Amino acid sequence: MMYRHSITIYDKRGRLLAKIRDAVDLRKFGHTSYFPGEYLGGPVEAAFTADGDYLWVSNYNMEGKGFKHPGCDGCHGSEFDPGFLYKINVSTFEIENVVKVGAVPKFLAISNDQQTLLVSNWSSGDVSVVDLKKEVEVERIKVGVHPRGIDITEDGKQAFVTVMGSNKIAVIDLQDYSVDYLENFGRSPRHLILGSHDSVLYVSLNSGNQVVRYNRFTKEKLTCKTPPGPRSMCISPDESYLYVVNYFDNTFSKIDCRGMELLEVVATAEKPIGICGNWEDAEIWVACYSGKIEIFKDIELEKLQADKSFFNLDWSSYFSTSEIKEEVVIPEVEEMKPSDSLMGNSVLPAVTLREKTERPITKTFYQKSKDCHYHLIAGSFSVPENADKKKEELKLKGYSAEVIVGKLNYVSVNCYGSREEAESHLDDIKKQLNESIWILKR
Repeated sequence: MMYRHSITIYDKRGRLLAKIRDAVDLRKFGHTSYFPGEYLGGPVEAAFTADGDYLWVSNYNMEGKGFKHPGCDGCHGSEFDPGFLYKINVSTFEIENVVKVGAVPKFLAISNDQQTLLVSNWSSGDVSVVDLKKEVEVERIKVGVHPRGIDITEDGKQAFVTVMGSNKIAVIDLQDYSVDYLENFGRSPRHLILGSHDSVLYVSLNSGNQVVRYNRFTKEKLTCKTPPGPRSMCISPDESYLYVVNYFDNTFSKIDCRGMELLEVVATAEKPIGICGNWEDAEIWVACYSGKIEIFKDIELEKLQADKSFFNLDWSSYFSTSEIKEEVVIPEVEEMKPSDSLMGNSVLPAVTLREKTERPITKTFYQKSKDCHYHLIAGSFSVPENADKKKEELKLKGYSAEVIVGKLNYVSVNCYGSREEAESHLDDIKKQLNESIWILKR
C-alpha cells in the first residue's frame, strides 16, 4: 500500500497476519552514502521466492533526506532518484535486506532456479538484474519508455518485458544481456504471462482494450476484446482460462485461452488493479485501488478442493464466475503511526460478506433484429438451470431474453444484426440493469 507506507500479509482465509511499515535506515543495509535515520518507501508490487520463505517488494520511490528528484508516472529519464527493493522474512515479518535498483521499480519476476530477480524500472526505462545469492544488482538493461510486466522462461535464459510507452515487447538474453524486440504488438502492453512451456505469450494491452495470445514459433496472434483498461492477469493451473482486471470498467474478464473467447465479465469494486488465483479453494482474488481486496468464490469448485485430481479437471464443466455465491471484502488496514511496531501478529476478525442490495431498473423494450448475429450477454453458466433462471429474471424485467448454448450457456438480453447496432445499445442496457454486459457474435 504505497500511500499508506505499509505492506500487509493475509492468509488465504482473509485474516491479517502482519502489517509491516516501510520505514528503513538505509545505512544499516550497507547504503552508506545516505544519511542516518529513517527513510520511507512506497510498496508497489511483490514476488515470493519458490519456498515461500521470503517476499521481495518494490518501492515506487523513497522519501527522506537526499532524495530530491523522485520519478513519477509520466517521468522518463536518467536523472531521477534510484529505487529500492525490500527483502521480507515471511516468518518474522522483518525487512532483512534492501537492494538499490533503477528509478520507480515496479513488476518483479524470479527465475525458476531462484538465482535471479528482475525488476522493471518505470522512470529510468530499464530492467535491473539482481543476483539473489549476493543480493545485489549486477546489471541494468535499457529497454525503452516505461517497462512494466516481466516473465522469465523456464530455463532462465530469456526474459520478456512489456514496454508500456510503446507497442513493443522487449526480449532480453539473460546470458549476455542483449535486447531484441517483438514489434507492433498493440497499444500500451502492460502485463504478460508465458504459457504452454514458453511457446505462447499472453499480453494485456492497456490502451488497446485487448488481450493477445502470441505463438512465439508460428507467430500466430489471437486477440480477445475486453472492457477498457485490461491490466494485471493470472492463468488457471491447466492454462484453460485467463483472468484479467479491467481498470477503467471496474470489472474482471474470464477468457478461454485456447480460442481467446471472452466468457464472462464480472463486476468489482472501483479500479481493480491486481488479480491472482487461490486455485485450491477455487477463488479469484482482486485488489482494487479503492482500498479493497475482493474474493470471488465458486461454490461448486469449493467441494472439489480436497480432490487430489483437482489440477487435472476440465474446468469448463465446473467453473462459471457468474455463479459467484459470495463476495467477501477484507477490512482495510488502518494507517500505521510512527510509534507502531514494524512487526505484528494481530489478527482481524474473520472476513464478512458484503451485503447485496437490489437496485431499481428503468425498463426499455427492444425488438430483436431479423438478421440476428450480435448478442448482448448478461451472463454465462456451466449449469443450464442457472442460465434458465437468469433468463426468467430478465424476462420479468421486460427483456426478450434467451439462452444460447455453446461452450457455456449464454444468456442474451437482446440480439442485433451488426456490431455497430449492438454497441449503440450496450451502454444503455448496462445502465438499466446495472450489470456488466458484453457482446457475443454467433
